[in-house]
Amino acid sequence: MEVWDQMQHRSDAIRYFHPAWFASVMGTGILAVATHHAEEVVPGLGGVAAALWVLNTVLAVVLIVPWVARWVAYPREAWEDTAHPTRGPFYSTLPIGLLVLGVDFAAIGSAHMDEDAAILIAQALLIVGTLLAFVFGVLVPFRWFTSGSIATEHVNGGWFIPPVANIVVPAAAAPLISTWGSEEACELACIIAFAFLGIGILLFVVVGVLLVARLIDHGLPEAHLAPTLWIGLGPIGVGSLALVRLSATASPVFGGYDAEAQVLLRLAGLALWGFGLWWLAMSVVVTLRYLREPFPFAMSWWAFTFPLGAYTVATFLLGEAYETGLLTGFGFALWIALVGFWVVVVVRTVSAAHSGAIFAPPPTSPAAPQPT
Repeated sequence: MEVWDQMQHRSDAIRYFHPAWFASVMGTGILAVATHHAEEVVPGLGGVAAALWVLNTVLAVVLIVPWVARWVAYPREAWEDTAHPTRGPFYSTLPIGLLVLGVDFAAIGSAHMDEDAAILIAQALLIVGTLLAFVFGVLVPFRWFTSGSIATEHVNGGWFIPPVANIVVPAAAAPLISTWGSEEACELACIIAFAFLGIGILLFVVVGVLLVARLIDHGLPEAHLAPTLWIGLGPIGVGSLALVRLSATASPVFGGYDAEAQVLLRLAGLALWGFGLWWLAMSVVVTLRYLREPFPFAMSWWAFTFPLGAYTVATFLLGEAYETGLLTGFGFALWIALVGFWVVVVVRTVSAAHSGAIFAPPPTSPAAPQPT
């Protein structure tokens, strides 16, 4: 409790509330979805998936209070964070968390509550999450463009989060396309889904080039940013699962070429998934390299969960699409690793919250200057 004792007021927990907190909703939500799919391998996991869905719902409701309170009580600090090279991108964890929670309600909640109510909640979360994904996807880069304080060495894996937010939109929209009622509404949902897929994938490519250039020119970032390199697996996993899901649900815009579009989208999803194998291997070896140094806990540790979870779900979906036990078995192995990561990160997060360390003022350094 030493950090709590050093803080002037308990309200400092709101003042320094990190924008990355909704990464916990992302990680828990995707674990719920992955567990839902893992039930095909180990019957009986449905109850675990339902428990995770309930936990994630409570977590989102609890976290939205300090998130909003910070903007009301400390608008200057909240606004300054939007221009910060490390904290800024994490604002997009809010829309991703809401979108993933919507997937939880559609995939899991609909079997444990009134189905119409679950779908209605999922649709509402999809609309809000889509709007916020676009807003923060424009706001944060704009703040960087106009701040004059961003340099190449500031690039880190956290910059993938806004692209991920846009790619999660079609992944969350795909299973809901048929629920919108009229043919025109379903077609509009498909158009929006593919539009956001384009936004996210192209932004992922742009950020990926910047990150590789930064790593070559300046080496690995500081240890507390090490987990953010895993975030690159997020756009790959979410993009792959979005393509597979859209192949089965986006017929309103296929123009009668349903079979051809399904084959093309599944192949594209498989190819993107293949790139994920390289990114996963690179993330593992780089993380092992970091373990040679002090590896302090930070909210960035949640990057070990959602990206791996998205890639796990994509693996399960591809296994179902191509009816191959090899992919399904690999997906289950990834799920086991995901559970391990999630447990470790949850324990470390609870410990840091109890001590107050996670609410301490953010450090300043030449690698992450405070924006003006």
